[in-house]
Amino acid sequence: MKPPLPLHRLGAALAAAVAVCAAAPLAAPGDEAAPRPRVVALTVKAPITTGTAEYLEAGLERAREEGAEAVLVTLDTPGGHLEATREIVQHLLASQVPVIVWVGPGGARAGSAGVFITLAANVAAMHPTSNIGAAHPVLAGGGDVEREAGKDMARKVENDTAAFARSIAKTRGRNADWAEKAVRESVSATADEARRLQVVDLVAADVPALLAAADGRTVSTASGKRTLRTRDAAVEPLGMTVRQRTLGFLSDPNVVAILMLVGTLGIALEFYHPGSIAPGVVGALCLLLAFLSMKVIPVNIGAVVLLVAGVALLVAEGYVTTHGLAGALGAAAILVATLLFIDKSSAEYRFDPEAFTLSPLVVWPTPIALAALLGFVAWKVARSRKERLLVGAAGMVGELGEVTSEVGPDAGQVFVHGELWAARSESRMPRGTPVRIQKVDGLVLRVEPLPGSSEVSR
Repeated sequence: MKPPLPLHRLGAALAAAVAVCAAAPLAAPGDEAAPRPRVVALTVKAPITTGTAEYLEAGLERAREEGAEAVLVTLDTPGGHLEATREIVQHLLASQVPVIVWVGPGGARAGSAGVFITLAANVAAMHPTSNIGAAHPVLAGGGDVEREAGKDMARKVENDTAAFARSIAKTRGRNADWAEKAVRESVSATADEARRLQVVDLVAADVPALLAAADGRTVSTASGKRTLRTRDAAVEPLGMTVRQRTLGFLSDPNVVAILMLVGTLGIALEFYHPGSIAPGVVGALCLLLAFLSMKVIPVNIGAVVLLVAGVALLVAEGYVTTHGLAGALGAAAILVATLLFIDKSSAEYRFDPEAFTLSPLVVWPTPIALAALLGFVAWKVARSRKERLLVGAAGMVGELGEVTSEVGPDAGQVFVHGELWAARSESRMPRGTPVRIQKVDGLVLRVEPLPGSSEVSR
């Protein structure tokens, strides 16, 4: 039997055991590395439309469902539809996931409607060479609200939009006075100016630098305050769906104008040539897409009517002898319609006039090309009317044939156009005599011998 341990040794062993047990829990968290934070990345580089609103809403919902750390929106826009902008702002303010809006890359801008989206972000940032501002209510096409819609409407629109901007800025703790000036005075700011004026929070040259700068910030979301962990986060891009891309594509007024032209022309051709099917189907599809586009961008209904009338006149030129008058009027009507296609009296749109307008490549060449095409058709139709008919009974007159059985006052037979026909003639002609058709009586041909051919008798 071993002697018992001295008391001082036993105490030392117990102390060592307690130290090991106390240190064990502290080492446990280090055994497993913390998961890498994830950021859902969205890109908006186009006018703000209903398609943009759907895209951002889908991105926010996905980030919430997958537990992402934040949503990053790379923004470069000239402006857009005010109702779509309000919808986007509502989604940003109600988001449970922090939203970072970066006006980038280099040379990007947050113009007009883009100002409201940037102000509504939890973290607003800009590329050093980007700019923000110019949110004054400018009508689509660049028209002034007061001149186009009246003084009262101009004041109403301006006050409403200014209050909208101030409310967003106050909610996010940003410069509400500058936000109101961006609306009332159309002021703009560079990235450094915007940060100095507390319009945005950060200036970052790229996404990694932005995420590193945003790391550790505490922001307010719909679910409460959250501290961002975005440094070295995994960025997961989310693209647009086919529907969202289609809505964005249809937001281009040049596309809408061409769809209206092609659609109207297709329906007109189907009307004049029933049963051809293809022009009607293509025309109906183009018109359907054009009508869908009219809910995306402001379209002047009067210009649409004028466009339809212009195409109808061009088509009529091919069927009615107007000596080019209908074609000229049709081309002029299409030209005027394309110039007036965007509705400048709509106060619900805030587009940069330089970025959202009909291209001269559509305004001028399209009606000229259509006029030239239908003018060519009209020339061919007019020319065909002067030529001898080549089909039917009238087309047989003057044709040459050969007697296959004796022809005279009593019916014989001649060979014409690869067929045998019953024929009569004032003189008798033997088989093999070349003849010319004078007249068609039902199914019997009246023929005469060619000059120099032999005749049997009269």
